[in-house]
Amino acid sequence: MKLMIQKNKKFAKIFTVLFTIAVVTSLSAVTAFAAGDGSEAAYQSTITFFITWIRRIGMMVAFVGAIMFALAIKNNDAEQKQAGLITMIAGFIVAALCAASSMFDLFS
Repeated sequence: MKLMIQKNKKFAKIFTVLFTIAVVTSLSAVTAFAAGDGSEAAYQSTITFFITWIRRIGMMVAFVGAIMFALAIKNNDAEQKQAGLITMIAGFIVAALCAASSMFDLFS
């Protein structure tokens, strides 16, 4: 009885591995074709949309960091000042990267 249970577990493991390999192989062999005329324009407008909103979010993060820094100056708390400055700088870095997106040559 014990031998039969071990054989069933081994068969289940082998079947699971083979089934997983078959599914992954069939999914990776799919070829996608882009539409001829509007695909590049659609890609460019999508990337531009995301870059615009990411830049706006970066500026909002910088604004929140500036408020944190201002409140930390009011309370004279060094740790909050540092956290506010780091948040503000991180927001400006995100906004600057989005502003310099033409440097990354996304549309070629």
